[in-house]
Amino acid sequence: MLAGYDYLILQGGARRFWTRTRVAGASLLIAGGLLIGIGGAYYGYASSARANLDRFEVPAVELVPTYVHNTPVQVVAPASLAAIPENSLYSGDAGFIPSSSASSLPEGFELIDLTQEDSLSLVSPATSMRIPAIEIESTVVELSIQDLGDRRAYQTPNNTVGHIPETSDAGERGEAWFFGHTESPVLDEGSVFFNLQQVPGLLRDGEEVQIITSNGAEEFLYRVTGTRVVHEDNLTLTGDSGPEIHLVSCVPRLVYDHRLVVDAELVAKKIIS
Repeated sequence: MLAGYDYLILQGGARRFWTRTRVAGASLLIAGGLLIGIGGAYYGYASSARANLDRFEVPAVELVPTYVHNTPVQVVAPASLAAIPENSLYSGDAGFIPSSSASSLPEGFELIDLTQEDSLSLVSPATSMRIPAIEIESTVVELSIQDLGDRRAYQTPNNTVGHIPETSDAGERGEAWFFGHTESPVLDEGSVFFNLQQVPGLLRDGEEVQIITSNGAEEFLYRVTGTRVVHEDNLTLTGDSGPEIHLVSCVPRLVYDHRLVVDAELVAKKIIS
């Protein structure tokens, strides 16, 4: 009987090995291991993604000019460009954008002779944008500056394309800057510029990519000349060239510490009202 009693005690002790404390400790160890594994996998993915960012870069190509510029053209930078916060969320070097060439234009568009001083004038801000080659079509809003305490920054576009109001408007001389999310898994602010990642591949294949903006009265057609990638800390807004347009989104996916910049030059316009 004694031996049988001792056996039951030992069995009971074995059953009590997995106490709540030990279960909690084991759970924490397992969770910690999973987090370490996930962190390591993410680090590996991020390193690989950053190493392959050059696939998004297509140097600006020299195109046959639409018009021969025999007379000097004064490029007027927006007077308020200096108002852009130094610590803006959108801060990169535009580089050189070459002249554009004529090609088949959508119905109703006419080439703009940039040699004429009055070929461009002040226009209303764009309210919509479309890029047929990559099936992008979106409204456009003017972004405001937010006070974040230790710095100021532009608000982020929410399910739309955002224009930096201190830069030129689409259709004017100077450089117009537009931002949109590649994707927004946390804040759910849309993925309006997700397909922008397709532009470098299209350019390498020799396809033309057109960007069309509208302000309700006029439409302006830009032709993409090249793409580039800059680190988020090295992105600054320029305005001393043009007429040009720059579209910006975050890359690589799930890392978002670089900016894909799509550069385009103004080619034609269309009166719609």
